Formats: sequence, C-alpha cells, structure tokens
Amino acid sequence: MNLRPVIIAVVLLGSLAAFPAWAVRDPFWPVGYEPPKAAVVEAAPLSEPVIQVTEIPITEAEWAKARKALVISGFTQSTRPDNGAILTQVMINRRTYAAGDTLSVTNLDIQFIWRVESVANHDLKLTPLEATRVKNKPASVKKERK
Repeated sequence: MNLRPVIIAVVLLGSLAAFPAWAVRDPFWPVGYEPPKAAVVEAAPLSEPVIQVTEIPITEAEWAKARKALVISGFTQSTRPDNGAILTQVMINRRTYAAGDTLSVTNLDIQFIWRVESVANHDLKLTPLEATRVKNKPASVKKERK
C-alpha cells in the first residue's frame, strides 16, 4: 500500500488549517503580546464641488459640421403590392429613415436632432429641430488609503 499520497494530503491539510493563525498573529511577537487596537476615525463626508456651467449656444458652424458627419449611403423606393403605396427611404449612417422620421447624431459632444422632411428624387431635406450639449459626468473620485 502506497502511503505517500495520504501523507502529502495530511501535510497539506495541516498547513491549511494553520494558515488562519498566521494571518491573525505574527509568529515573532512575544508570548502574550497583544498589538494596540487601531483607533477608528470617522472621515468627514466629501462635499460635491459647486461648478457653475454656463450654457454655450450652438452655432450655425457646429450645425454645418454635424450635417457633414451624416453619411448618406443611398436611397430606396418600394411599392406595397396590396394598395400600391410608394415608400421612399434614405440610409443615413447605416440606418434607414423615411419622411417624417427624426434623426439624432452626436458630434463634438453635441446631440443634434433633425426631422426628415422629404426624400423625393434622391434629394434629402432635413429640418433642424434641437441641439443640446452632452454633459459629461465627472469621474468618481476613489479614496486612497495611505
């Protein structure tokens, strides 16, 4: 009978059972020595800094740059077989839009919203609706222990 695996298992289990004692007590302390208790200090809550943000108006140049960011891939026209209605759509930035849909694009930290007015004869007409600056949330401050 081979006892070697049994002895190795007993030694490993014995060392694992003694491990928590090492974590609790330093083996080089004198017998009966207790380390001083650490005082718990309540930290004052951090107050949020007050930041005054003035809204910067969106200029026509920013609208023009956002309009140039729209990539028109193509136009498509389909006819419904049941009633013969013709639907014309345009593909902008890999999404399909029809007349009356709203189009939203974020460019230069500004969200621009247009309405697709018409998509007839390969001519796209957009009406600017709204533009708002995207507010970046401040990164959470991590508390460091020293």
